[in-house]
Amino acid sequence: MRAALKVYYEFFKNISRNVKLYMGIIFFATVVSSAYNVLFGIYLKNVGFNEAFVGQILSINTLGVALGAVPVAIFAERLNKKVTLITGLLLMVFSNLIVLNVQVPLVMQVFAFTFGIGNSTLMILQAPIIYENTPAEHRVTAFSMAFVLQNIAFVLGSLVLGHLSQYLTATSSAVEANRLVLNGATSLIFIAVAIALKFNGSKMESCQRDLPLVDSFSNIIKGYKKLLTGKTLLYLVQVSLIGLGAGMIVPFFSMYLKYSLSASDGVVGNIMAISQVGTVIGGLVVPPLAKKLGRVNTVIACQLLSIPFLFSISFPQGIVIITISFFFRSSLMNMASPIIGSLAMEIVEDQVRTYMSSMVSLTNNLFRSVGIYFGGVLMFNFSYNTPYYWTIGCYLIGTFILYNVFKNVDKKDSVKCE
Repeated sequence: MRAALKVYYEFFKNISRNVKLYMGIIFFATVVSSAYNVLFGIYLKNVGFNEAFVGQILSINTLGVALGAVPVAIFAERLNKKVTLITGLLLMVFSNLIVLNVQVPLVMQVFAFTFGIGNSTLMILQAPIIYENTPAEHRVTAFSMAFVLQNIAFVLGSLVLGHLSQYLTATSSAVEANRLVLNGATSLIFIAVAIALKFNGSKMESCQRDLPLVDSFSNIIKGYKKLLTGKTLLYLVQVSLIGLGAGMIVPFFSMYLKYSLSASDGVVGNIMAISQVGTVIGGLVVPPLAKKLGRVNTVIACQLLSIPFLFSISFPQGIVIITISFFFRSSLMNMASPIIGSLAMEIVEDQVRTYMSSMVSLTNNLFRSVGIYFGGVLMFNFSYNTPYYWTIGCYLIGTFILYNVFKNVDKKDSVKCE
């Protein structure tokens, strides 16, 4: 314990100003995400839109994140990370305010897409900003702190905003309460913009300002082509299946609680927060578990053990059972993510690792958007339970592929150690 505290003390003592600023941006942006996850679907239902339309909006939003990956990366490298991030944050806040307050389907769809593009700047720039502004000996701690801070912000946002919405319904309609909370949370992005304005230093400057635009596109296309063969292609198929399966259920879980189990906004926020606490705990448990069982065995065990809990959620059995099941489902599916990410980097060459990271993000979000669309259609035409069975199938096939891609990795590591 003392050694761990010393590590964090040294980290905070040596952390750069830019990383501190980015941690603040992460916090406020994640609070907005928590409001979106807990209340947005419920708000659209209260306004009068059906599940299929909710699925469309959420799907288009995620599609914006996926398709924004390449242009955002080029913009950041050719111009300036600071300008790119501020532009993305402003795009997020204005787009979301329009989606929330202009009840015209086409307008909502267009600005849901631009919100996703803005959101992609946060996802794409987080790793390079933290990596480039942190000394090598503190990078692992920096990424861990960013992960922990995101989860803390999500827990606080889910708890506070869910109960705030419930409290406001005492003096206004459910629609007005939801809208007020969502608008207020979205406005927090202006604080993130104010923080981003304080970035400085050469690490935020462009490194490819003089490179022709055609060459930038050419380099990216060549990097992507190298990944569409062998094990990397199989891994990307697995990523697409997990994204597809998660998309069909995760964005709709708050609606499932609200309209299948008649849970209040406060209870929905509680359950979403509890599930995120499980992810944090799981993230702390995985490293020692991986050392004992092996990385591949740990990942496969986590994913397979999550499936019975996923099956349990599909049968409404009361708030307590659903909360326990969702806690373990979220924890088990997410806790091994850092291990999967590190394994993925080991099956590619050094020069294409950046492209691998970008392709994983693109593939995951693209298929997640497809899953969200079909999840909304299935819920509208059948029931809130139906998408869960499709998700179970995606997870089982994805886990099988993952095992076949990485089954010899731990064996190779043990041979090296002998």
